Amino acid sequence: MSSTTLAPPRSAVLRAAGLRHRPALLTLLTVMGAISLALLVHGWYLHTGLDRTGAADCDPSTDACLAKYKQFTRTYGDGLLELDTVVYVIGGVFGAFLGGPLLAREFEHGTVRFAWTQGAGRARWTAGGLVVGAAVLAVVAALFGLLLRWWSEPLAIRGGAFNPDLFAQAPPVLVGRVLVAFGVAALAGAVLRRTVVAVGIGMAASVALPFLAHAVRSHYMTPLEEPVHTLNPLALDDRWVLSVWFSDPAGNRISADDFYHRGDSTAQWQSLLRDGGYTAHQVYQPADRFWPFQLIEFGWTTLLAVALCTAAVWWVRRRAA
Repeated sequence: MSSTTLAPPRSAVLRAAGLRHRPALLTLLTVMGAISLALLVHGWYLHTGLDRTGAADCDPSTDACLAKYKQFTRTYGDGLLELDTVVYVIGGVFGAFLGGPLLAREFEHGTVRFAWTQGAGRARWTAGGLVVGAAVLAVVAALFGLLLRWWSEPLAIRGGAFNPDLFAQAPPVLVGRVLVAFGVAALAGAVLRRTVVAVGIGMAASVALPFLAHAVRSHYMTPLEEPVHTLNPLALDDRWVLSVWFSDPAGNRISADDFYHRGDSTAQWQSLLRDGGYTAHQVYQPADRFWPFQLIEFGWTTLLAVALCTAAVWWVRRRAA
């Protein structure tokens, strides 16, 4: 009498994947929880400093506000930029630390063949682990991104929301970046079967991705152009200025060097723009495109992460032995 082994249901595969990778997931949650607590305390300190110095509510384009912000940075901003860089790196590499060992560790320990003979097959076991890991990462990264956005508000006052470091820390883009690092590390682990190498490749991808994204970000939507008659930032305007060109009183386009050679101080250049008939033309992305740009970048990075995870499943199914 023969018997047929039925494949376990999808929910059982996902539960098994969660149990199999529970230590890594708990470690991730613990570490990110500790970092989040530190950021909450430090963020409260920074926001209190903004209120005390008056830099939170003033017009960033005025000299008086600039003086208040300088006072804030002198009193409360010690190491703020360095800490921002550390958080920027940490925020994206968690995907690598979870994705790297996901498949590579089982190859290193020789447990893959046992897992593949449990009824679900190698492809379903692999996909289950990737789905569980990616889902937990997406939720944690989104919450962490909300905290980072609140914590980095003091930096956004002068740098603007489109500042590359700040843009990469907002929740949608951070989730996409973490998932790409996770997918790269998981695929590297499946192919190379070395945990440390896979984690390193995922970390490199997490650091490199924002530079690639920034190079193409300005092309998400067609930039706008506006003539202005000042070199100062426009009041309360958080636009992302891509470039500036100039025209003379006759409307002829001139180079920036040509314009600046017609004066030797900011006051003279301002006078040329205000009273001399010269015009500066700003090519920019308006501030109200911040969230559309976030969703566009989240979309293509998430699709890239899905493609990487799909490639990992294909490799395990077709190539791994």
